Amino acid sequence: MKERLRDTEEQMEEIYWPENIVEKLTELYPDKGEFVCAAGATPSGNVHVGNFRDIITSDLVCRALKEKGFKAELIFSWDEFDRLRKIPPNIPSSFSKYLGIPLTEVPDPFQCHNSYARHFESEFEEALSQLGIYPRFIYQSEEYQNNRYYRGIKKALQERKKIAKILGSFRTQGMTEKEVEEHYPLQVYCRNCRRSTTTRVVSYDGEDKIKYACKCGCSEIVDISKENVGKLGWKIDWAMRWQYEGVNFEPGGADHAVAGGSYDVAKKIAEEVFGIQPPLFQGYAFVGFQGVAKMSSSRGTGITLKKALEIYEPEIIRWIFCKKSPEDSITLSFGPEVIRAYEEFDRMVGDYHQGTLAPLERKIIEFSSVVASKPPPKRELSFRQVAAFGQIVQGNFQELMKMYERLGIKVDEEVLKIRLKKSKVWIDEFVPELKIKLRGSPNRDYYEKLSQEEKEQIKRLLRELDNCWILEKLTGLLYEIPKKPSYSEEEVRVAQKRFFENLYQMLIDSDTGPRLSTFLIALGKEKIKELLDV
Repeated sequence: MKERLRDTEEQMEEIYWPENIVEKLTELYPDKGEFVCAAGATPSGNVHVGNFRDIITSDLVCRALKEKGFKAELIFSWDEFDRLRKIPPNIPSSFSKYLGIPLTEVPDPFQCHNSYARHFESEFEEALSQLGIYPRFIYQSEEYQNNRYYRGIKKALQERKKIAKILGSFRTQGMTEKEVEEHYPLQVYCRNCRRSTTTRVVSYDGEDKIKYACKCGCSEIVDISKENVGKLGWKIDWAMRWQYEGVNFEPGGADHAVAGGSYDVAKKIAEEVFGIQPPLFQGYAFVGFQGVAKMSSSRGTGITLKKALEIYEPEIIRWIFCKKSPEDSITLSFGPEVIRAYEEFDRMVGDYHQGTLAPLERKIIEFSSVVASKPPPKRELSFRQVAAFGQIVQGNFQELMKMYERLGIKVDEEVLKIRLKKSKVWIDEFVPELKIKLRGSPNRDYYEKLSQEEKEQIKRLLRELDNCWILEKLTGLLYEIPKKPSYSEEEVRVAQKRFFENLYQMLIDSDTGPRLSTFLIALGKEKIKELLDV
C-alpha cells in the first residue's frame, strides 16, 4: 500500500484537492497500483467549456496519482451512439428529419466531417491537445457496433426486472408490476428507419435473441451475440462501462451528484447487477461565463473550449480550473476581468519562480502547466499593455515591436505574437467598448474648448518633452505640470486627473487609456508632437 499523503486532519486541509481525491482512492483501493480515471460527453452540439470541467478534473487526479508513484490512465468516452434529441439553434431546422437517429449517422451540417458527431468531437479534441490533455478516446458508436459490450447487454437483459425495480425505487411513483414486466433496458435502433424513439423490445428469450417492433412497420428477431442492434439506457450503460473499462474514478455535474441522482442509480446497478465496486465519484459545480450560470450544448449555447483558447492562454484556462475545488462554481469571464485573470496568473507564476509562493499555491501553478513535469514559463509582458498598444498600431506586429524598443523593453517575440492575437480577438468580439484608436490628426475641436491654463499645460509638456525623454523623468513631469503651490492634495489629484484626460482626448478621443508616461514613450516623440502641437 502506498504511503498516505498526510496523517492528521489539520494537514489534510492543506492538501491540494486532487491529492485529497488520491487519498480517498488509495483508501478505496488499498492494494491497487494502477488506476483508470474517466470522463465523457455527448457531442449533441457545441461542446462547451462546462464539459471541460469533467475532463480537467480527471486529468488533475491522474497527475496527482502519477506524482505519488501510481500508474494512471485517462479515458474520455464520446457518447456518440446516443440519438439526436434536439436541434440546436445553430443547426438548420431541416435536420429535424434526423431526430431519433444515432449522432454518428446524422450528416455534418457544416459539411466538413463525416458525421454530425465527428464535427463537434474534433474541435474539442484539438482544444484538449493545446491544454496538454491526451486521453484515450473511446467512441461509443464503435464499441457498440463492434459488439464489444455484448456480455454487458446480455447481463442487463437477463437482469431486466431487477434493473426495473432499481429504477423504480428512485422514482416517486415507483413502478407497477406491469411496467416491471415490460421493461427492457435496451434501446433498439430500427434497422429500417434507424430511430430508437419509435421502437420497443417485444420479447427476449433469456439468452441471445430479442424481438423488436418499430412503428415504421419493421419487426425482426436479432441474435445479440452476433450483431448489435441498440444501446443500453444511459444509467445502465454508465454502470456497464464502469465494469468493462475498469473505471476507478469519474466526476460528474452537480445534477448527477445529488442524492437520488444519476450516480446513485448507476451505483446501485453497478453493485447489484454487474457485481462491481462503483468508482469513486466527484460531483462538480457548473461553469458559467459572463453571468450565465449554466450552459447547454444540446441547445447550441455556451462558449466552446476552442473559443476560450482564442482569448486565454492554455495555462491560464488550466489555472482557472485548477485553483477551484470541484464543489466551487467557476465563472470564466470574457469581459474586462480577462485582464485581471492574466495579471493575477502572471504574478503567481513570477512568485513561483522566485520561490515566494505558499506550498498550496505552488501546487496550483504546477498543475496549471501544459507539460506535467515543467512549470509554466515566467511571463514578463503585460496583457493589458499589449491589448492597448496592439490597437494603437492596428495589430501590426513590427510596429508593436518598435514601441517596445522605444520603451527599452526586451520582449519574447513569440509571447508578444500570442498575446497580440488573443487580445485582438477579445476586444473585437467581447469588449469593443474598450477599443483604442490613435487619432490621425490633432483634435483641434477639443483643444479649442480648453481653458487657456489647460492649453498652456499641453504647451509646457511639448517644451520639456525632449529633456524628459526617459520614463522616470516623463512620469514626474506629467504629475508636476498641473500642480500649483496653493493646491491642497485633493485639488492636486483633481488637476492631474483633468490634465491626463485632456491628453488622452487629444491622442485617442477618450478620457482614459494606457498608463500615460509609458504610452507616450511607446508612441514616440514625433507622433506626440504631431498630435499635441496645435
